[in-house]
Amino acid sequence: MVRELFISLVSKTTPNGYEYLMYDKIPNPNIDQFGNRYVIIGEGPHRHLFTCHLDTYPTNAIPEDIMLIEDGDIMRTDGNTLLGADDKAGMTILLTMIQAGVPGIYGFFLAEEIGLHGSTFAASDGTWRELMKDVGAVISFDRRGTTSIITHQGGRRTCSKKYAEQLQKAFFSQGISLDPDDKGTATDSLSFHRANRTLQCTNISVGYGNAHGNAEFQDIAYLERLSNAVTRMTWPNP
Repeated sequence: MVRELFISLVSKTTPNGYEYLMYDKIPNPNIDQFGNRYVIIGEGPHRHLFTCHLDTYPTNAIPEDIMLIEDGDIMRTDGNTLLGADDKAGMTILLTMIQAGVPGIYGFFLAEEIGLHGSTFAASDGTWRELMKDVGAVISFDRRGTTSIITHQGGRRTCSKKYAEQLQKAFFSQGISLDPDDKGTATDSLSFHRANRTLQCTNISVGYGNAHGNAEFQDIAYLERLSNAVTRMTWPNP
């Protein structure tokens, strides 16, 4: 199921301006004034916002069909396009969690690759502030590799040591070994930390590598294990 979902999402690149090609994959979304989509699962209060972004690199481009190559647990293209696992891997995770009924708010943001514009809008929008009044953690599934719980973005702490360790323990209970990582770069969770420093804002490794280039790849076996973990684990309250 996870493999098939990921393959369907990466059949075509979706640069900024073409995120609409992904809209029909999101079940019954709400839409904000910027065009971001969000889904609410379960009764409140909601303590977690889970995020991914719908646009792929490169910027100022048009969508391209990809030729997918499967090499065991690794997926890549034929080298003529990038894969788009950044962040279709994250989108795979969110859609899997939604289908499994994991309570939370799910944000699918636009224009991340050109400067976090969709999440920056949401972080300062009154509708989102009301929506997130009980949220204590913003968890973006948008990090390379298979080992990271991001604690710092751009050298700034965005997630406390305590909360990172709570996440680490929760993932480990499901067979996923992740470690706090202070080498994060700017992604959508940072937009919310900039607006509210009390939020725990982190990124989780989703198994892609060589993002933003035609050598991009995805460890699909890891993505399958991660998808299983996030639907079974108890998410720690921030």
